[in-house]
Amino acid sequence: MPTFLSSPAARYTSLLIGLIMLGVTASVGYITLERMSGSRDWVYHTYLVRGNLKDLRADLFEIDSLAATGRLNDESADARFQRKSRDASRLLEETEALVADNPSQIAQIARLRPLLQQQISDSLKCLHGGDCATGVAQGHASPAWQLAQRRDQIAGQIRAMEDEESTLLEGRLSMWHVLLRRLLWIFAAALAVALLLLIYNFRLILAELEERRRSEARERENAESYRALSARILELQDIERRKLARELHDSIGQFLAGMKINLSQLQRRDQETGAQNSPLLVEAVELADRAIVEIRTISHLLHPPLLDELGFYSATRWYAEGFAKRSGIHVDLQLETIAERLPRETELALFRVLQETLTNVYRHAKASSIRVRVAGADDRVAMTITDNGQGMPREVLMRYRSGHAGGIGLAGMRERLAELGGTFEVDCDSAGTTVRAELPANHTDTDGSEGKDIYAKQG
Repeated sequence: MPTFLSSPAARYTSLLIGLIMLGVTASVGYITLERMSGSRDWVYHTYLVRGNLKDLRADLFEIDSLAATGRLNDESADARFQRKSRDASRLLEETEALVADNPSQIAQIARLRPLLQQQISDSLKCLHGGDCATGVAQGHASPAWQLAQRRDQIAGQIRAMEDEESTLLEGRLSMWHVLLRRLLWIFAAALAVALLLLIYNFRLILAELEERRRSEARERENAESYRALSARILELQDIERRKLARELHDSIGQFLAGMKINLSQLQRRDQETGAQNSPLLVEAVELADRAIVEIRTISHLLHPPLLDELGFYSATRWYAEGFAKRSGIHVDLQLETIAERLPRETELALFRVLQETLTNVYRHAKASSIRVRVAGADDRVAMTITDNGQGMPREVLMRYRSGHAGGIGLAGMRERLAELGGTFEVDCDSAGTTVRAELPANHTDTDGSEGKDIYAKQG
């Protein structure tokens, strides 16, 4: 899928096209609906005109009927005649007002009006006893014949107006249907564009989801690479610590031991000859003793041999007691009895967490006491370290929890335990800081061995 489909510009373009199409569709649809409304009004107008003409024809027919049958001076016939005459005149006036914009129909009404007035006048004379007999008398047409001729002329005028209105009605209905089809086409086009935009945006969403999946996959790969790199760095660090500890013990330690032996021999020679030991020689022997002890301490701190020989339990007790003597901080150690050895990687990870945490407390916490508790349950071993110091700075704790902590301190301990399937948590409040490390007790070691259920409560 093209890159453009997943770019922000594509979403903005899609939105802009949708808004433009919405505006165009709304405008054209509004104009079309307005024209349809006008066309509907004209159709209604045509039906009104045709209805008036039809009513006018009926009134004229009744007027003619009254003129032909109402010669007995019947008052009811006269009243009906007057009412129909007024109705006919009113209908003609209304029709003239309705067709005021049609010159052809106005001309037709202009011709129709005198004929209608004359017809009503002659019919009124017949109604009041005039000579309305049919035929031709004394060389001229009779009134009845004239009424019949004028009635035919009026009927022709009305028919001509109706024909014209029918033509107009046909055209207006045709226009209304054209507008209706146009409106339907507009709605169809709008629906098609909406479907296209929907499909396009659906593809955008799919592309974005795919890109997000790829990004998450890259992040997982980067996290795994970072974790593997951190684990490798820590592993190399442990190897270097062990190598350095061995070099200090086997090399510098041996040199210091040899130097002390020589100094001791010098002391014995002076004693054998009865000479008094030189103060410089005595001081040199003391400095050699202190150097040997310091080298041994540094070597054991870098990699305590008790961890390899007797396991985590003994190494932890030895380190905690030594830390308390060196720092002056009281350490309350609560260990559960170890039934079997932990896997070597687990023991080393827990010891490094203990070592790093106690060092951080000594450097930063200004604490007076530390409580260390190691417990095991459900094939997992947990170590909790709590101090009563001033706690960690909030920004450092937030960076650690957000995954942005650098270095090989807290982040290194977390990655070391994560590599072994464990967890590392840090909590801080006004009462101090609590560090909790948890690891599976049966994690497979690098040599293929597995730990077992290794903890049982002391009695």
